[in-house]
Amino acid sequence: MFDKNEFKNCFRKWLDENPSATYEEAKSFCESQIPSNAQEHYAWLAEQSIAWFLWRKENQSKENLNLHYSEDESDNYLTTKKDINYN
Repeated sequence: MFDKNEFKNCFRKWLDENPSATYEEAKSFCESQIPSNAQEHYAWLAEQSIAWFLWRKENQSKENLNLHYSEDESDNYLTTKKDINYN
């Protein structure tokens, strides 16, 4: 019998181990984890998991962008501070 909670745990673990996975890879993983005789009944679970995957990827991109800006701001602050101290 298919256990949807085990599926969710496996998907989370897989995603943690594959942070740069693509949409197609995530979709393929979901399809491989749901038995063929349960695919139709649990299609919603695969769709939900893929939606969460996409949301997580989008937020990772935003976090990386914010981190990039933060590093630039830090560098600018340190450069400005050095300029002020030398004058």
